[in-house]
Amino acid sequence: MDFVEIYPFLVAMLIGALIGTERQRRLAGEKVRGVAGLRTFILISLLGALSATLATDFGPLFAVGALVSLVILVSVGYASAVSSLGRIDLTAAVAAVVTFILGMLATFPEKITLAVSLAIIITWILATRTITHHYVEGLHEADLLDTLKMGIIALVIYPLLPEEPLDPWGVINLRQIWLFVILVSLIGFTGYILIRIVGTERGLTLTGILGGMASSIAVTTSLAERSRINPQITSSAVFATAIASSTAFPRVLLIAAVINKEILPDLFIPLLAMTAVGTALAYISRRRSPPQDSEVKISDPFRILPALKLGSLFALVLIISNLASLYFGDMGIYAASILSGLVNLDAITLSLATLARSSLLPSVAATSITLAVIANTLVKLVISYTLGSRDFGNQTAAILLPTALAGILSLLLL
Repeated sequence: MDFVEIYPFLVAMLIGALIGTERQRRLAGEKVRGVAGLRTFILISLLGALSATLATDFGPLFAVGALVSLVILVSVGYASAVSSLGRIDLTAAVAAVVTFILGMLATFPEKITLAVSLAIIITWILATRTITHHYVEGLHEADLLDTLKMGIIALVIYPLLPEEPLDPWGVINLRQIWLFVILVSLIGFTGYILIRIVGTERGLTLTGILGGMASSIAVTTSLAERSRINPQITSSAVFATAIASSTAFPRVLLIAAVINKEILPDLFIPLLAMTAVGTALAYISRRRSPPQDSEVKISDPFRILPALKLGSLFALVLIISNLASLYFGDMGIYAASILSGLVNLDAITLSLATLARSSLLPSVAATSITLAVIANTLVKLVISYTLGSRDFGNQTAAILLPTALAGILSLLLL
């Protein structure tokens, strides 16, 4: 017997063990006797793999018959367990059937990775029941509508857009622009959902990180105004602002990696330096002045009109950057990047990462994005002094100025 022959069955058993472990833990937590636990789910997945293998000899109807038999067995088992469970555990019954199908899927060499990935996702869904139930129970009508909006822009509108450029320079591609709208909306929407699930009371660290995912400038503006009205929370507000700003740098790297990985080598060191300096100074500031308990409410960041405005800005930045490169060379790109960074980092990052795939050198794109990040950091410093108290501005400057300086030095050294 060759290991290659037994490998799919081992994978199937591991899939069953993964899902079965979660089910066994759930039964132990509820202190009830269930129909299927760890061992049963392993056997169910193995049964699926054996059925798929035997179906190659006996025909596809063998696998169909095995699946139908399992469904009947599971239905009878869980129906008879109502008295001990006090309810019909439909989730566990469906999980058993899905485990069987994943076991079948694991016998196809080109589908093994898919089977394992789905098993991990399903186990995560099962394991987060309490969290997801808590979130769903707290949903408002506006939350549901925003979820539908997110689905519409990502799954309905995006596939309908043309892929061909519309302008004479070959820059304006509606699909690329709409992808930017989706990315920005998804970042903000994900941050909002996580805040709704875990709550802001878990600390300003999480609030700063999630706020930075949505908009670090928005977090800076909100906390600057709050510090001016309530000076006693200044240290907490400064820490959250610094964390939000530091979170924005990895976000830029993530967007650049999604669009064009070629610019990452030149972009990684400056943004890593800024992230390290900003985060380190934020925690030093926090240790010197421990933050007080305070909740920062972040409203739902997903709105159709702002997303469309950002998409329009993305298109405008594309045109400006392309024309600047055409008529003024690299210096024109650098100037356009600084101006764009004063307003929004995502637009200039996506624009330059896109241009670096055709008409722009990756090194020039990386330098331009870094300049935009530095400009964006300095804008938050201006906001801190303009909208916040003087103490808030001074403490923020002690963090953001060295952060921007780290980016400048990285550019000069590189």
